[in-house]
Amino acid sequence: MTRRELLPVALVLLVTITDAAGAVTLSFYLLLAAVPAIVVAGLASLEELLQPGAHPLPNRRAVGILHVVTLLLVLISAALRAPVRAEGAIPRAAVSAVIACLVVFVVQALVGSMPAIRRACARQRLGGVTALRLRPPVVQLFGDEALAEPGER
Repeated sequence: MTRRELLPVALVLLVTITDAAGAVTLSFYLLLAAVPAIVVAGLASLEELLQPGAHPLPNRRAVGILHVVTLLLVLISAALRAPVRAEGAIPRAAVSAVIACLVVFVVQALVGSMPAIRRACARQRLGGVTALRLRPPVVQLFGDEALAEPGER
């Protein structure tokens, strides 16, 4: 995950902490702050796809779609909290939307790191010597004269 993608995750994690602490208004404002952070992260992943000459990660399109899903979940949670914020109550559906958002963030991190995981698995399959591009020592069974031309012996 990039730095732009970590800010929304941190804000949504803070929402769960403030929900547990009972600070309903603070968690609502943290959700509102997460909206532009998610939009910026989503636009950055879209920019990587559309920029000519750039080499985007293969799974960047899926990461961008997951940004839209997290944005919708945050907006749903904020919309459910807004009418009952003055009462100090947190609707269960709003909490469920925040938890679902965290799950989508985990899926997003896994999808984004799939190329690195594939490279690491490929390196392990090739073995240490091949992955480092080293040549194993060749044991000579015969001396140099065995490789010489017949006329040179």
